[in-house]
Amino acid sequence: MKKYFFEIPVYRLSEAQYKEEMKTYIRKSVPTYDGPEQLLQYRVQNPEQDHPDSLLVGMLCREFGGPWMYNEIIGHLRLYLYHSQIRVEYWQVQSKRIVKSRRKLFGRNSPKIVDEINIKDRSSNSEIKKATEDTVKACEQKFKRRHLDLRYFYAIKDHVNWAEVIANV
Repeated sequence: MKKYFFEIPVYRLSEAQYKEEMKTYIRKSVPTYDGPEQLLQYRVQNPEQDHPDSLLVGMLCREFGGPWMYNEIIGHLRLYLYHSQIRVEYWQVQSKRIVKSRRKLFGRNSPKIVDEINIKDRSSNSEIKKATEDTVKACEQKFKRRHLDLRYFYAIKDHVNWAEVIANV
């Protein structure tokens, strides 16, 4: 029986790359556009009025694809415990080519995306944490051309009692 304990989003490209592409796209219509900070700074200096290009920039942002976090996601890596092994399955957008799109249907692409790591003989918290980190690093190697959003994993990995998580999933 699979016992899921962590999920990692997979993106078509990084947030920084996406924002740079969006800025380039907007500059085609608004040559003076220099990012959202410019619009905010104008609003601070002129609290009674909007920037003359703010409506156009907003429309172009939506047209380009909207916020990165929820619109550029192309899959999920799901870490789970299967008996005494840590395994990863990959859920991906069901399409022939992965391109910028707002219509997505996800399906399981692979039940085993990287080699499983056996934790049968690893009972301490640090050993299980190391096995989980090794699994995540293997996923990073497998998905070199994609962006794995690991900020939450790295934020919590040192604060989680992994032995307790494994025992209770």
